[in-house]
Amino acid sequence: MFEKYAGGMTPQQRGVMDAWLNQAAAGDGAGDAAGAGVAELLGVDVHEVVGQRGPDGSMVAFFAAGVGVMFLLFSCSAAGGALLEEVESGTLERLLSTPLGMGRLLAGKWLFITLTGVLQVTLMFAWGALVFGLELLSHLAGFALMTLATAGAAAGFGLVLATACRSRGQLSGIGTIVILMMSALGGSMFPRFLMSEKMQKLGLFTFNGWALDGYIKVFWRNAPLVELWPQLLVLVLLTAAFLTIARRLARRWETV
Repeated sequence: MFEKYAGGMTPQQRGVMDAWLNQAAAGDGAGDAAGAGVAELLGVDVHEVVGQRGPDGSMVAFFAAGVGVMFLLFSCSAAGGALLEEVESGTLERLLSTPLGMGRLLAGKWLFITLTGVLQVTLMFAWGALVFGLELLSHLAGFALMTLATAGAAAGFGLVLATACRSRGQLSGIGTIVILMMSALGGSMFPRFLMSEKMQKLGLFTFNGWALDGYIKVFWRNAPLVELWPQLLVLVLLTAAFLTIARRLARRWETV
């Protein structure tokens, strides 16, 4: 391959290239210096990307957010499935015969699932701080806002899945497929910023994409709280939309 490009080189460029190839083959560190000389002679800009890290010195924040959001969705889906168990056991019918009503019942379940989700994500990030050196305390305010909004939207999503399904088995199958698809497109499995531009835009149609963008702003970019408003607004709107859909789907359980 060297001969393929050597025809257009000056004698000086050929000499530097030969020296670099010899040093690289020998495996000594001088090859790096010669490589820089080659890049300068050929007019090539060199950027070191291997081993680069985020502002906090690690990828722990990204992986904690990606994995945390994905498993948060699984947990909320499973927790929402309690509605289906109550239907099968007849508990839901007895609850609806009281002044409680379906609206208050869903609100209570959403609040419980949200608080459980906040605790789950907090434990994951706390473990990252204790074991892997994640700088959690210095980003506590942004983390708290993103976690509360993310858990609330995930809880609403879990209720939508539960009210749309007829059984636990159906919920498990549909929920797993939908959550894995959203996680793949949204960046929980692979960073969205390394995807193509088209895939990055598709990721914005997923719950995960907005949640992870917010966490990246907090832990990687050290963004002030005011810059989180797009992600927080979308997550709040998603929460409202999910709760509205779940309420409509749950009408089939109400007694006439």
